[in-house]
Amino acid sequence: MEPFISPDGHFLFFNNENDPRVNTNLHFAERTGKLTFRYLGELPGVNSDVLDAVPSLDQAGHFYFTTVRDYARTFNSIYTGEFDGKRVANVRPVPGDISPKVPGTINMDAGISPDGQTLYISRAVIVPGLPAPKKSELMIARLKDGAFSIDPASARILRNINTGALQYAPAISADGLELYFTRATPAALPRIMLATRNSVNDPFGEPRVLEALTGFVEAPSISLDRNEMFFHKRVGEKFVIFWAERY
Repeated sequence: MEPFISPDGHFLFFNNENDPRVNTNLHFAERTGKLTFRYLGELPGVNSDVLDAVPSLDQAGHFYFTTVRDYARTFNSIYTGEFDGKRVANVRPVPGDISPKVPGTINMDAGISPDGQTLYISRAVIVPGLPAPKKSELMIARLKDGAFSIDPASARILRNINTGALQYAPAISADGLELYFTRATPAALPRIMLATRNSVNDPFGEPRVLEALTGFVEAPSISLDRNEMFFHKRVGEKFVIFWAERY
């Protein structure tokens, strides 16, 4: 689940099933061809005894992921470190003030922009006993002086994205003009959405469903040139990583 293709296209990161019954950890693979990868195992340096998932990486090698290892004490759930092609070092909470301060509200996942300056966050409200979050909306955080903070313009920029549905698993194109994410409602299967804008200062327009991606699909990851996308899909009782090509 949760695939992420590195900006150089050389590594594919992902996690095993996000299920309370298993220890969800991060894994990675090295590209050997257009549609082939060599599995390298669990990603050294990032995994714990609790959930570690939803990888993303910027062009400078700064690695981001979700973990609940210290959420109960600090509310931090988005961590970062440095990826050198073999492991992630110096793992720590993302610097800055991006974490909620209300129990049950969590930064569920995040995607970093290729230039490392903007973090797109999915903030969710979790209610014990419910099969899915009660609420999940996207937010934007900007990097300044080595720390991230929520952009005051976030709500304006994402006014056409956040609805009564669940929005999560964001991925932004390198030029900042295309936002991919997952939208889910109780009445329908999750769908992968695309919203565009003409300028990085504009709000995103009304998103559209990527109709070619059918079934139970989630978690898009777009290549740096925007010509390929990785995502996961439920096939029977399993989640499988899929690839799609732009046309």
